[in-house]
Amino acid sequence: MSKDRFVAFFDAVMAIIMTIVVLEFAIPSGTNWSDLGVFVYQILAYAVSFFWLGGMWINIHELWHDIGVVDGGVLWANIAMLFFSSMIPFFVVYLGRNINATVPELLYGLDVLAVTLLNVLSVELLGRHHDCLKAKLPSYRLTFAVDIFIKVVGIIVGFTVFPLAILISVFVAMFAMAIMKYIFKSNKKDKGRQGD
Repeated sequence: MSKDRFVAFFDAVMAIIMTIVVLEFAIPSGTNWSDLGVFVYQILAYAVSFFWLGGMWINIHELWHDIGVVDGGVLWANIAMLFFSSMIPFFVVYLGRNINATVPELLYGLDVLAVTLLNVLSVELLGRHHDCLKAKLPSYRLTFAVDIFIKVVGIIVGFTVFPLAILISVFVAMFAMAIMKYIFKSNKKDKGRQGD
């Protein structure tokens, strides 16, 4: 299948997923700042999830830039990733209304981890069939390993001691991925200059 058809579908679904959470927020009945207090955790969970999904979307588009055609395995991995991504709005609202409860945090964390693992599978499948990605696979693997480690530690800490650790781990993983991406790009530019 042509990449362009799937990317258009992926973009449309991801845009809906990233914005639909806001529709679940009830409008406060009062007009004081204190009336917004009940929404602080929902907005926090939404912000973390929105920017995490946005970062993933950016990375996927950069990854797919040089890809022309995708096979069935890649398509199904991404369809499964979109399924688990589409659950994020439900878990964000559930978590936001029960921020210190273990079950909502755990369900959110497991869903985020499922999205991450399916993204890893998609990258591995793409890397096997596209020479333009093979050289980049080691840096992707290292970045994903750090990402998964942070999220798994967050899930363990959240499940056993401090439920909010799960949402915090998604936030930390998002920044760790951005820093690693910056470092890899800087190293690539430095190597390019040394070759001149």
